[in-house]
Amino acid sequence: MRYDVAGWVLVAAAGATVLLLVVITAVRASTIVANRRHERERSEVLPLLLEITDGVDVPLPGDRRAARALGTSAAALVHKVRGADRADLASWLRRNGFREEALRGLRARRPARRAAAAELYLALDDDPGPVLPLLSDPHARVRATVVRALGEAGAVTAIPAIVEAAVAPRGVSTSTAAMAVVQAGPSSASAFGPVWDSADPRARRLAADVAGHLGLADARPHLERALRSEDQMLRTRAAVALGRVGSPLSVGALETALVVVVRGSVEERAILDALAALDSPREVP
Repeated sequence: MRYDVAGWVLVAAAGATVLLLVVITAVRASTIVANRRHERERSEVLPLLLEITDGVDVPLPGDRRAARALGTSAAALVHKVRGADRADLASWLRRNGFREEALRGLRARRPARRAAAAELYLALDDDPGPVLPLLSDPHARVRATVVRALGEAGAVTAIPAIVEAAVAPRGVSTSTAAMAVVQAGPSSASAFGPVWDSADPRARRLAADVAGHLGLADARPHLERALRSEDQMLRTRAAVALGRVGSPLSVGALETALVVVVRGSVEERAILDALAALDSPREVP
């Protein structure tokens, strides 16, 4: 009897393996078929896309399949083009109701749809407000997508929210936030707004890093104040940033910081390098 049970177990295992292989094959086959169908649909609407980017007001096809293919292709393409082509695509999408569709998608149950809706909305509207709640979305992929899309959209007004997401318990990585802020391209330190007075030194560190990277001259007072912070990492980042901003007016603040710095520390090296960058080198006391 023991051998019969073992035999049935082997038969059942073999059957399960065969079934699994059949399912995998079926899924792969259906995926290949779907991909080929999508490619065929995209090739069919390509001439219409070219007309749209030439400024032609192409009507939405009456056939639902063709309309979906054209809308999906236009929505995907609007993130990849710039200048007049992007403006024409965005205008066409807005006229055909895709902005409203994107707004509905921001509340979708599926995370992937929320992320795609955020990207589409930001390509069609200058107001980032409706997507900002997604910076605290339960799904990390959605949060990261929204941050990147805000940067690509040049949403300077969203910079404080992006920085806040970088230090939130359920937010995004500091590097993702920093890249988004750099890509947004603030021309003034005022774009960081309340970040400069944040009680969280991590937020002020990020602001100092980006301000230094972009050489924002009006960040100088904020960076000099950060030299007096209780957070050593913030003081170090501020010194580095001041060296990059390059204002000789910061020499006094850096020299004051040098007097009280711990000898041989990374912070001291940052201050000395900043002074050297400002053509005011100092010897280590």
